[in-house]
Amino acid sequence: MSYCRPIDTHGRPIILVGMMGSGKTTVGKELSKLTGMPLLDMDAVIEEQIGKSIPDIFRDEGEGRFRALETALLQYLENFVSSGKGATIISTGGGVVLREINRRILKRMGYVVWFDVTVGALIERTSRANNRPLLNNPNRLEILERLQAERRELYAEVCHQYVETSSLDVLSVVHVVHAGAKNYFSTISKESES
Repeated sequence: MSYCRPIDTHGRPIILVGMMGSGKTTVGKELSKLTGMPLLDMDAVIEEQIGKSIPDIFRDEGEGRFRALETALLQYLENFVSSGKGATIISTGGGVVLREINRRILKRMGYVVWFDVTVGALIERTSRANNRPLLNNPNRLEILERLQAERRELYAEVCHQYVETSSLDVLSVVHVVHAGAKNYFSTISKESES
């Protein structure tokens, strides 16, 4: 396995956004291993803090409650980043971009990478998943097409880098993200020096 050198992110995170099944968590884990940057999976943090799975939160408290928890976590993370200790990789939930406040936080907090993927690939990747509350429906194709149509513009609004992940293997995506982040943060460094 090749090694990616650590990136000086100036205390800011690399943030992965995209549809469920686009590869955020899988790529995030590999990018973390290869760079030494810690991975924070927002869904996992929410589950741990609330003591319930995401499907249970959706079922018991509704999607609105879950979205409020996402926003609260992002606000906490933004404060953490502003202290200069936010050099992490953050894997977000697929719907994190739905709220305008979240989009504003994401854009100013770090380097945002949008993992785009075809609906066909999403169907294949989520076919065995039973922990995706929005897909608990016999017509996954229709739901995924609708969700992707609703969210594409929002992902585009927040991202610094676009990566089409449908046909790329995990390590290829890791190296593309690494190169983009390295370039972005070195540009920021040069701009702050001048």
